[in-house]
Amino acid sequence: MGRKSKGDRHKIIPSMPPQAAALVKADAASLGCHIGDYIGWLVCRRVQVPMDPPIGELTEHPDPLPAPNGRVRYRAMLPREAADIVIADAERRGVTLGDYVTKVVCDHYRVQFEPRVMKKALKAQATAQQAGEQLPMTG
Repeated sequence: MGRKSKGDRHKIIPSMPPQAAALVKADAASLGCHIGDYIGWLVCRRVQVPMDPPIGELTEHPDPLPAPNGRVRYRAMLPREAADIVIADAERRGVTLGDYVTKVVCDHYRVQFEPRVMKKALKAQATAQQAGEQLPMTG
């Protein structure tokens, strides 16, 4: 018999500062769980979606994926309910899913990180402000 299903998951690949990645890896190792499940648990706590702490018997963790600017990437597996909240909130803020998750992790460990606002979000915000000035709503 195989392992119990963790349910519907959404994969997000955050690119985080090495300090935060080292802390994530250490905490996941101490719990014996997958790094991606641990990151998912941190996100669930932030968006107030119930999830049991990921505890297991894992002893070896994969090396991080290569990332630019000295950052570190790990695959994060978010339960679908949490992912839907993250997707909507990231879109509202104009940031990538990866940066949103990285911010959650960095806030947890008090590591400095500011998500980059996507160019299309900046353009949409500028357009909305300009339209609001040109076409005031009347009631």
